[in-house]
Amino acid sequence: MKLNPNTQFEHNGRTDMTPTFFRTLLLALTSILLLAGCDVGEDITYTEQYVVEGYLFATEPLSNIKLSRTVPFGTAYNFNDQAVNNAQVFVRLLDDNENVEREYAYQQVSPGVYRSPVQDPVLPARTYALEIRIPDGKDTILRSRTVVPDSFSITRATADTIVYAGNQLELTITTPSSPNNQNVYIFATESLDPRFENLTPFFQDIFDQIDENQTPEDTLTFLNDLRISSSPLINEEFYDYNPDGTLQIRLPWISVIFFGPNTISANAVDDNVFNYISTQTLQTDPSNLSPGEIPNVDDPIDGGVGLFGSYARVSKVIYVARPPQALP
Repeated sequence: MKLNPNTQFEHNGRTDMTPTFFRTLLLALTSILLLAGCDVGEDITYTEQYVVEGYLFATEPLSNIKLSRTVPFGTAYNFNDQAVNNAQVFVRLLDDNENVEREYAYQQVSPGVYRSPVQDPVLPARTYALEIRIPDGKDTILRSRTVVPDSFSITRATADTIVYAGNQLELTITTPSSPNNQNVYIFATESLDPRFENLTPFFQDIFDQIDENQTPEDTLTFLNDLRISSSPLINEEFYDYNPDGTLQIRLPWISVIFFGPNTISANAVDDNVFNYISTQTLQTDPSNLSPGEIPNVDDPIDGGVGLFGSYARVSKVIYVARPPQALP
């Protein structure tokens, strides 16, 4: 089956991997939390909980906060159906003495989605506190806080244009200061032209193995799912330090799925994101842990579940050219 070569996907012109990536984790959380810590033979009583999804991006404007409810295990989760409305949502910038330096009262803009009326940039290396009051007759209050990672920058890249599977794809980045004396990253590649004919050989082979009964719509879904690829959590100690203190990042070619323009981004995550992903991953990939040793998902929401976290990110657009043998 061939796809119309003129078919293209809309994109927002910026690497916005993290919300999409974490949203997948949050969907899994709505079911995983019901089973974590329970024996297989144990009766499970479902208790509905509120789910928070919010991220702060260092140096970027305050972003939306989403609020919904969990669903019973085995029930399909749809955000619009579970959206929580008419909540009071506050994000507060705290000073070093835990005093409120600035308060942002978010306003509801659509079902379950709340936005700050003031688009101030998020300050790096500062603490922000979240408070949500829900008018459910129970005086429910959800709370969380995050320490935003420090900002950093890309000082060098291999080249603006690089031949696929040729020289190593490398970035040199400054290392942000960290309260833990180490930084943890997620690296992402977003294709800005994710068309069928732009698939790199490895993923072209995967596509060729797909059932021939796939519809064009299935193919579009396949390509759109591949548009953004992301790494697992990676500690900066995995990479090499340069004499000037910068970090040398070598990205595997498997992270590049499409020829053409790609946005390569490095995302330094806060403790909330790190703990959430680490423990969520163990739910589905427990490695050598026995079932009784698998920890619950570590989410930072007091009074509910979900994730209120932050990260700093830097990006660069690199054009990935076809090698001579791959030219049409």
